[in-house]
Amino acid sequence: MAISKRTSIFFLILAPVIWSTSSLLIKSVSWNSWAIAGWRSLVSAFFLWFCFQFVYPRSFSFDWSRANLLVALFYSVFGCLFAVSVKLTTAANAILMQYTAPIYIAFLAPIVLKERTPAKDWLFVAVMAGGMSLFFMNDLEVSGGRNDLLGLLAGMGGGFAWGMVVMLLKKRGADGMPLSGLVLGNFITVIYCFPFMISVPSFALRDVGQVAALALISLGLGYIFYLLAIKQVTALEAALIPAIEPLLNPTWTFLFLQEVPGFWTIVGGFVVLGTVLLKAFLSAREEPAEKTPAEKELDREASTDAEPDKI
Repeated sequence: MAISKRTSIFFLILAPVIWSTSSLLIKSVSWNSWAIAGWRSLVSAFFLWFCFQFVYPRSFSFDWSRANLLVALFYSVFGCLFAVSVKLTTAANAILMQYTAPIYIAFLAPIVLKERTPAKDWLFVAVMAGGMSLFFMNDLEVSGGRNDLLGLLAGMGGGFAWGMVVMLLKKRGADGMPLSGLVLGNFITVIYCFPFMISVPSFALRDVGQVAALALISLGLGYIFYLLAIKQVTALEAALIPAIEPLLNPTWTFLFLQEVPGFWTIVGGFVVLGTVLLKAFLSAREEPAEKTPAEKELDREASTDAEPDKI
């Protein structure tokens, strides 16, 4: 199914808007984070499997290779630790810690990918590490189920897991998130979260509905819109537009739950996010812009029209 560039941009904006509701939904459910992660992943796995198999116009088959299982495992850890982090600390702390993944990639790329991190990139890494350290300068609250320090550490673990996903995908030469790895990662989460899933105090309609929304909308539809859009947009658009998610994520928790991020989280967040966006912008400028499939088709038609008639 071919979609226009305008529709692709709309989907690319819609995806992070949908993703940004995840923290609000997680915080609104009364279950613990492990139960939420498990039930969310179970519903999401079957939903994505159904969409990729019967609705989404792309062939789907399970890849049981060691490389794909590693991607699935780290993706599972990433999603679960995000839920833990959201429950323990502010949404701003949790979401912005995801964006520290480039720090871990810079240090581990020589080991995992056998790639040397360019000297100029270490400046970006240093600035991001400095921004991340500012998060710990807030008054770390420990009360009523909240533990900012543990939440930040869980967020850091999630950032590390996402960095591993990115490196393993690049090592495989994959073009985007393999569909099989996404589904398998959700099933893996169910395995180690199962004891918490069956021990929830009650299956109140409100909690069940919010977890279903988290699975079907925040994860399911969000990824489908992203996958539909990614082939038709430029690298710069793909890097910059989804960055509205960490801005919207704490906005929803502030508006609906009156959760206010700490001052140093706001400062550190601007440093981390600004560094990521600047690096993405500079990287996109250094590389020759790749034309979208629609633009390539127009070029082919133009070249055909320009050919002289053969006698």
